[in-house]
Amino acid sequence: MDLFLIILALACLGGMILPFLISFCVTISGSLDPEGWYARGSLGPITLVLLPGRIVEVHLFGRMIRAFSITEEKEEEEREELSGEKTRFSIPTIPRLPISVDSVDISGRYGCSDAGDTGRIYGWISALRGALTGTRLRLSITPDFTSPAWAVRVQSRLRIRSLFHLVSSLIPMMRKMKDTITF
Repeated sequence: MDLFLIILALACLGGMILPFLISFCVTISGSLDPEGWYARGSLGPITLVLLPGRIVEVHLFGRMIRAFSITEEKEEEEREELSGEKTRFSIPTIPRLPISVDSVDISGRYGCSDAGDTGRIYGWISALRGALTGTRLRLSITPDFTSPAWAVRVQSRLRIRSLFHLVSSLIPMMRKMKDTITF
């Protein structure tokens, strides 16, 4: 019976530590066209959406939970603090982070006022797409020969080695930033 309790305690401890040691992916996407833009980041079922007008929405399993806006007053106060003569900020060297890029997908449509120009640009894009074959960058552009228009959508998938490795690589950078900022 004593061995069972020891194994149960180790299993519980392993279950609590395991999420910090497992690799996970974060998806970042954005869109830009003449009608507007948005940016989105997701980790599993949780999604943060940044919309024009400084509105941030939090979604869980595709359903909006909360929306709030970012006020400009805080940004103005931060700018005033940073514009002071006593404030000195230098960018530290960026340590090697345990993040790798799994894939980058760029898709969109475009059109010029002249169909010949649209075709010429599409030829250049097709050559670029051929050069990128076998890489993690995928390009999918659709020409619109009838009207001048454009839209771009970018989606990137980042793999983070583990939460433990990410935090342990960011701690030295945060310490250096704390030492370089003087008031």
